[in-house]
Amino acid sequence: MVENVIIMAGGAGKRLWPASLGSRPKQFMSIDGDSSLIRGAMDRAFALGLEGSVYIVTHEDHVEAAVAECGKLESHLRAKVVILAEPIARNTAPALALAAARMNMDRRERQTSLVMAADHLISPIEAFSASAEAAANVAGSGFIVPFGITPTTPATGYGYIEVGEPVGEGYEVKSFREKPDAETAAKYLSSGNYLWNAGLFTYRNDIFLSELAAWAPDVSKAFSRPKEDWFETRVENGIVIHSPSSELRRIYQGCPAISVDYAVMEKTGKIRMVKAEFEWNDVGSWDVIADLDPPSKTPLYSVESRGNFVYSDKPVALCGVEDLIVVVSHDRVMICRKGKSQLVKEAAEEDLSR
Repeated sequence: MVENVIIMAGGAGKRLWPASLGSRPKQFMSIDGDSSLIRGAMDRAFALGLEGSVYIVTHEDHVEAAVAECGKLESHLRAKVVILAEPIARNTAPALALAAARMNMDRRERQTSLVMAADHLISPIEAFSASAEAAANVAGSGFIVPFGITPTTPATGYGYIEVGEPVGEGYEVKSFREKPDAETAAKYLSSGNYLWNAGLFTYRNDIFLSELAAWAPDVSKAFSRPKEDWFETRVENGIVIHSPSSELRRIYQGCPAISVDYAVMEKTGKIRMVKAEFEWNDVGSWDVIADLDPPSKTPLYSVESRGNFVYSDKPVALCGVEDLIVVVSHDRVMICRKGKSQLVKEAAEEDLSR
């Protein structure tokens, strides 16, 4: 069974500017007008009936927002939450190395953890729980276990996993493939042998650390001897918060920035995959959200207009326009044509530089 969950909540979410901004990036957004994305991740975690904890790894600038979201949980669930604050972003391998080091300090060396992002949409929860249980069974035999998602389109925005032969509840992994061009993505889809790499995976803590040491020694060495003086620890509303001390800041300054895919997943031989039985969406751009077409949060007036999507905290009127994405949030307005939302990141970076 899955004993712990690690929620990766450190992204800046620039592609969803201006709704994703500053101390409240996209993981704290509500897409459907109800719960935030990070709250959805926590609900999925607790649906697994965890015996251990939910470790939320986030930037120190986002701790306040994370605590606010966790504060909405019932008290017995808040007692299972541990927030690990990073001083600077160093990508996913150092973030998971920090989580593994803290888990060792918490005497969870051989326990199984499910890693998931804070900004994904996953349903139904029963199918997610069943897939997580299958992955935990495979991970218990000493494997790192990514989830593969059956592709529905020739998407160029996701990495792919080339699937091998079935083994028990999982599959052999032939290779990991980077985000393809449109022609390659179409070939992947037609072959039936490639799945989307969802960025979710399960492992035993000791197995992850041994493979990290083998394939990313610079990252492993930085976090190999964890001590309590790495952290400034406090408890707020029943939630344990480990903020970085000056010592952990020094460690992060010297640690390479590298993704866990490059550091471990694409190199290790201790790899098996499970096919996800749930629906999954990486909420990575306004075009993706527009395709989901969540209901408008405020009044929308449309006059001789069609094919538009609006995400706004104020009423919006559209007159004689087509195929636009309009976002009004945090006293900022973003307008782009559908299919061009990849340009939003540039606008976000220019806004941040002012």
